[in-house]
Amino acid sequence: MWQGDVDSAYLNAKRKIKQYIRNIEGFDYGMYRVDQALYVRSCLYFYTKNSDIAFALIYVEDVVCTSNSEQFKCRLFSALDKKFGFKDMGLLTNYLGIRVRQTNKETILDQEQYARKILKRFDLEVGYSNKCGIPMETNTKLKKCESIGGKQCNHETGKVPYREAVGSLMYLATGTRPDLTFVVGQLGRFAEHPTEQHVGVLKRVKRYLLGTVNKGITYDTRMTCNIGVYLEGHSDSDWVNDLDTRKSTTGYVFTLMGDAISWTSRRQTIVAQSTAEAEYVAACEAAIEGKTLMNILDEMLPEMKRMISLGVDNQSMATNPTFGRRSRHIDLQWHYVREQVRKNELYMLKVKSENNPADLFTKPLAKAKFEILSSRIDMRMRPPRSA
Repeated sequence: MWQGDVDSAYLNAKRKIKQYIRNIEGFDYGMYRVDQALYVRSCLYFYTKNSDIAFALIYVEDVVCTSNSEQFKCRLFSALDKKFGFKDMGLLTNYLGIRVRQTNKETILDQEQYARKILKRFDLEVGYSNKCGIPMETNTKLKKCESIGGKQCNHETGKVPYREAVGSLMYLATGTRPDLTFVVGQLGRFAEHPTEQHVGVLKRVKRYLLGTVNKGITYDTRMTCNIGVYLEGHSDSDWVNDLDTRKSTTGYVFTLMGDAISWTSRRQTIVAQSTAEAEYVAACEAAIEGKTLMNILDEMLPEMKRMISLGVDNQSMATNPTFGRRSRHIDLQWHYVREQVRKNELYMLKVKSENNPADLFTKPLAKAKFEILSSRIDMRMRPPRSA
């Protein structure tokens, strides 16, 4: 993979309004909404002709290109240079704060530098004795501030900038740290009125981060050649785990050749009446995401296997076409998963809870299980960043 950058990108945007004045020298260039005028097309482009295959990922002025032909890459970057003014930055090493390390065997993504900035910014660059092995203790239940046992919750959270810290961690969780997704999602629910309990969990997350700053996702480049390209998903739910709303939590993760590419942990929009219903809703949300990913992959790799494999704890409601007393009330919007099964575009696979990586996104786990499931989506500790 290679990277490049468009020179003075905002000056290349086509203006939809007339410009009557110019800034004097010394002011930052740019106009109102010029970024939207520049970034109006889809961000992923692909090219196939004869034996040449190439993909270009574009985010505003940052361009990433991967191809089986370096000559094609050179032609593409040369054309961009003639059109806009373009700088070829060589092999991809950093993209939007994500470090990329490439070898003949694997590609590794991590955000070690950004993680260290978080620890330093929030005064948590502390000694090794303060590290911990999991981001959230098992059986931890968070709730809004209410009177508990006759005592009022303490609103005092010291000088901890709770919202800023959770927001910073969220960028990690959505980038290269799926192991943080669940706990960060839980903390984000209490950003308006955090209590000492929430701050305590936040500090534990940072202690965990201190010991895992160099953790990231590994993509094995040899897998494509050996067994082909396949998309696999896993979904799970934790029934009525939200103590304030009694809503359940959906969690899913999708892997491409065994390596994580999409994941989420979020509160469901309905109050599920049973564990089976919560699992069904989670499977439906995962099926929709799987269809989106498959549509992209179908265009990129037309020869790819079409059916999506989705591992779940409870597959009976998706594969059984009849409605029973406990399932006939379910809203029509959640029956999308059944339609996909009937069309043979989705295959539901029963997976034991101890082997389901989606458990990472629905509940706090013990250390042994947490590490096993993290390894299943190819999350590994990498050598520390060189100075």
